[in-house]
Amino acid sequence: MSAIKLASRYAKSILDLAIEKGQLEVVMDDMKSLNYATDNSREFYLMLKSPIVNGDKKMEVTKLIFGGKLSTMTVEFINILMRKNRESYLPEIIDAFIKQYNHYKNITEVKVTTAQPISDELQNEILHRLRSQAGLKEIELTTTIDDSLIGGYVLQWEDKLIDTSIARGLAILKDEFDNNDYVRKF
Repeated sequence: MSAIKLASRYAKSILDLAIEKGQLEVVMDDMKSLNYATDNSREFYLMLKSPIVNGDKKMEVTKLIFGGKLSTMTVEFINILMRKNRESYLPEIIDAFIKQYNHYKNITEVKVTTAQPISDELQNEILHRLRSQAGLKEIELTTTIDDSLIGGYVLQWEDKLIDTSIARGLAILKDEFDNNDYVRKF
C-alpha cells in the first residue's frame, strides 16, 4: 500500500473517532504539536523513520517529549501505530489528518510567500480579497519568506497559484530575450 493511501486511511480513522467522541479540537491541537515536532526536530523525525529504533523506545521518547501534553486518544493512536510498525508514517498521517480536518471544517489553506515579512494590515487585506474575490470563507493563512523572489508575492491555495514576484517577471523577460523572435527587416 502506498504511503499516501496508508496515511489517508489512518488519518480518516482518527478523525472519525475524534468526531464521534467529541474530541476533534483536542486531537487537532495534538496533531499540530506533533507536526511542529516532526517539522522542527530533525532528530525526532529521523527517530520515527528509523527501522533500527524499536517501537517501545520510540514510544518512550515520544512520552518524554510530550509528557502529559497529548490527549489519551492521541497517545492510544500512536500506540496502535507502534504496535503495527506504522510509526514511520506518522508525519504523513499528521499531514493527511490536517488536510482532512480542514476539509471537514471547510477551511482553505493559503500560503503567501514574500521577499520581506508582511504586516498584519497587509495580511488582513489579503484575507479580505480572498474572501470577496475568490469566495473563500474560512482561511488559514501561512506566510513564508523567500529572498529569491526579490519583491512581489506568490499566493497558493488548492490548485491555484498567483505569482507576481519580480523573480518570475525577470524569468519571463529572460525567456523572451532567449527566444528573440524579432527579425530585422532591411
